Amino acid sequence: MHAAKRPRTDDSPSLNITRSDIWFDDGNIIVQAETTQFRLYKGALCASSAILKEAVENLGESKGVEGCPILFLSDSSEDLGCLLHVMFYPWSYPADEPIHFSVLAAFLRLGRKYEIKPLYEKALARFTAVFPSSVDDYLNADLKNKLVRRDPDTSRRGEVAVDAIVLGRELGIVSVLPAAFWCASMYPQYLATPSTRSLTDDDRDIILRTTTPLQVAYSTYLFDWLDEAVVPSPSCTQGPSCTQAKTQLSLKLWKPNNSMWRLRWLPWCVEGLCRSCAALGKKHHHEGVERLWKELPSFFNLPEWEEILALC
Repeated sequence: MHAAKRPRTDDSPSLNITRSDIWFDDGNIIVQAETTQFRLYKGALCASSAILKEAVENLGESKGVEGCPILFLSDSSEDLGCLLHVMFYPWSYPADEPIHFSVLAAFLRLGRKYEIKPLYEKALARFTAVFPSSVDDYLNADLKNKLVRRDPDTSRRGEVAVDAIVLGRELGIVSVLPAAFWCASMYPQYLATPSTRSLTDDDRDIILRTTTPLQVAYSTYLFDWLDEAVVPSPSCTQGPSCTQAKTQLSLKLWKPNNSMWRLRWLPWCVEGLCRSCAALGKKHHHEGVERLWKELPSFFNLPEWEEILALC
């Protein structure tokens, strides 16, 4: 894949060109995306990507701005700015701190387009850590310590999930889609906000249609053990006391369907139960999580996990 170039002619309409903050006075090449220009070093640019090197070499000795040739790229100026910041100021995005989702998207898009393998692989690892394909990875991920954020001031996971669906579709990173859809289904209120304009109508409809059946499956798979008619507990040591506790827990966790949507096991889910009933409940909860995760892609019209992982 080659970087897109376009000639500049004397009769071209006047543009309001913006000089980026990435501007080295002794640089020897101008890179322009949209109406933003970046003054850089040919050697550094060529060393970063064989594709960019070829594009630079094809410029020849033409002079454009302040004696520097201009390389026109078809990328957005925002995406290119992210790429050049990490290229020339690598400390801009510490590996152990969350980054804005738009930065992650830029790294994935341009890392793939220009075959900058380390950048792409690190961004992909961050992306798939937030929306993993393994239920164990999902449960063990420290999701409170966000790896990505939606905007500079918040970490609204519902909006990040919608962004993840759009980006996963765009780049064909299918493995993130089940978890991203799952998270988006927890926050249907975000589907009516301007932040979801890029979500396709089909994907929006899938989420809205799936929320209720997914919630029923979640409640049933994870908490049907609270109904002794479904999962009897023959080794119960507290009898009526456990039965009463199960009734109270059922009202909180199972009937009616609630919006907790937590897959992680929480000790208070067996509050008031004897040790035997608590162990049985934890076992069935774990089996329910495994079952729900296995079936998760089917709720969103996605291929089965085996097929999804084969595409990775």
